[in-house]
Amino acid sequence: MKYLEKISKRIGFTGTETSIILFIIFACLIGITINLIKNAKNDESFLEFSYKQDDSLFNAASGDPGIQDSVNDLERKKIASQHELLDFTKEKLQERNVKKKSSVQKVININTANKEELTQLPGFGEKTAAAVIDYRLKHGKLKNIEELLNIKGIGKKKIEKIKSLVTIE
Repeated sequence: MKYLEKISKRIGFTGTETSIILFIIFACLIGITINLIKNAKNDESFLEFSYKQDDSLFNAASGDPGIQDSVNDLERKKIASQHELLDFTKEKLQERNVKKKSSVQKVININTANKEELTQLPGFGEKTAAAVIDYRLKHGKLKNIEELLNIKGIGKKKIEKIKSLVTIE
């Protein structure tokens, strides 16, 4: 105990503080020891490595036709999917543009359109379509397209998007 008192005086701690510090150090040492003992019993390495790719390349090079075919099929599928993703030919681009435009092919009369027709307009979901229909029921037919600004959820930008797609009759 006198040794502990000498150490605490040199460090500048009280006896209680020194005891707490020593307790923490011993607890950490015991924890480290237990962890080392557990790891020594589990004789497994920390790093795991998958040899699947190396094995498939080795089997492909060995000349086994069954293995070679499966490797070639995988390569063909990979190349085909990459080609499909990176296909920027004029035909593919035109197909994509046609698909985008096909959602709204005709001009919609905003005063007679039902909910399904209104949801085809860009930026119009079910809530906005329902709001337009409710507005028509309360206030009658719309007289101009700017009257849509009175409906919650429709702003100037949305009106600019749909201007060429709608009519008011």
